[in-house]
Amino acid sequence: MSPTPDTAANDDAPRLAPELLYLLERLPRERWDTQAAHGTAGVWRAMHESLRHGQHQLQTLGQRWLDKDLDWVGFRRLALPLLDAHLGHLHGHHRLEDQHYFPAMRRAEPRLAAGFDLLARDHETIDAAVRQLHGLRHELTHVNPAEAAAWGCAHALVREASVCGTLLLRHLADEEDLVIPLLALREGGQHAA
Repeated sequence: MSPTPDTAANDDAPRLAPELLYLLERLPRERWDTQAAHGTAGVWRAMHESLRHGQHQLQTLGQRWLDKDLDWVGFRRLALPLLDAHLGHLHGHHRLEDQHYFPAMRRAEPRLAAGFDLLARDHETIDAAVRQLHGLRHELTHVNPAEAAAWGCAHALVREASVCGTLLLRHLADEEDLVIPLLALREGGQHAA
């Protein structure tokens, strides 16, 4: 899979237009540890840190495989539960956002609609990467370790996990720029002007 223009890994240009960052200007990241550490904003941040941690674990395992610190059987033994936990967590988080949180946030702050459109496109792209990883996870479960296909499956899984990680980390940062100030300001009794 290859990233879309919205999620290209080597594109460091901001994806959120300045007019979508008016809440972030009111509550910049450097104040989040004191003003967005509790309530729903704090829970959201913790959830994203958990997703980053799961992605990091998956990519660290992949690097161990590439560095030949693990044999194939050891890689599979560690990869299967890690994939189950991380991909399940990611899928559940996105489903909750798509079905509940993002529609409510669109109603609460219509000026952010274009930003939520971008996040929805990200979800589609990330979900495609997750489906690819689920397929490779299934293959990893059933492939015969004595066959060359087993090694190809492990390499493909490491490669796709890295692609998914690039997409995910960019998405989480953009999502936080929209959502964390919105939640924290509203919970603090401040509404957008």
